[in-house]
Amino acid sequence: MEKQNSAITYREMYRQAEIFAALNKSIPEIHATLETVFAETYDELIFTGCGTSLYLAQSAAQAFASLNPVPARAVCCSELYHFPETFLKGKRTLVLPITRKSYTTEVRMAIDRARTFDGVKTLSVTCDKDAAAYNDFMVFCPEAEEESVIMTGSFTGMLYLTSLIAFHAAGRKDLIEDLRDYPSHAEAFLKRSDETAKSVLQARPDFNLFIMLGQGVHYGVANECMNKIKEMSLSNSEAYYTMEYRHGPMSLVDGHTMIVLFPHSKTAASDLALLEQMKSFGAYTLAVGAHVSETFALADCCLDLPFPYDDIQSTAMTGFIGQFLGYHLSLLKGLDADTPRHLSQAIVLPS
Repeated sequence: MEKQNSAITYREMYRQAEIFAALNKSIPEIHATLETVFAETYDELIFTGCGTSLYLAQSAAQAFASLNPVPARAVCCSELYHFPETFLKGKRTLVLPITRKSYTTEVRMAIDRARTFDGVKTLSVTCDKDAAAYNDFMVFCPEAEEESVIMTGSFTGMLYLTSLIAFHAAGRKDLIEDLRDYPSHAEAFLKRSDETAKSVLQARPDFNLFIMLGQGVHYGVANECMNKIKEMSLSNSEAYYTMEYRHGPMSLVDGHTMIVLFPHSKTAASDLALLEQMKSFGAYTLAVGAHVSETFALADCCLDLPFPYDDIQSTAMTGFIGQFLGYHLSLLKGLDADTPRHLSQAIVLPS
């Protein structure tokens, strides 16, 4: 039988609900580790990663800082490796490397260098238990091992895991308890995201530019959706903070542009104004999130998240749309997302 393009990646996308279920079962073990980690005090948390894991770090840092008094930021591994004193000198810092594969060279280089600084501890957020060999602590994302090159469930699983870290550190047991039905909700939302992406792209095969917009915790998700479209379908895609899009990039908007907006509960008014402006330039608009069909009814398409989750809790699900847009675009273009051009599961640099 002839292999169907992108079949492995597509199958693994639908496993994401299983990963959330496995994480929920692991919460006692995760909490035990975090009790030890946060028994110490820190001046700052730094979430770090490469590529998809950096985008994950952007959302994770925003989530942590919004709930906790300790500041947090996202820094890519190469910056942390080349300029560690900029971030680590004279501070008690918890560095959180996020990685699907423990042997990604830049991650190991950055963490080995970071640990030479006094006051630095590291907490690996990973799908690979071998990361324990070069970190002080580790929290593990079970059931997230992927055959595909493209990160799908490993991204959403580790993003969910970083949310649990933020909730635990803030003492917000209520936010963790709210997640008991997350796996079944995710299963339903996977199907809706798949159907939405397929129907939009089949109706509009003329799109040649895909723009992802988000603020706060949604900015990292927007970046990852941009990345999925590039990796899977070799299509032109960009991501921006929502209000930054007016400052030059909107010059490219025309009738062949698709704009995907991830509204934040705190930015609804400005999000709506920008969406209306982009529509006036001819863009096709898709809003993704809670109650968007009410607040963003003027959008060409709305993908409602009909579950009782706040902005942080919802991030692991809202990113599904980027995966399915990338997948369906790959099929339309006759590409195979299982063998993306120039890419591998982990970047290993020559020694």
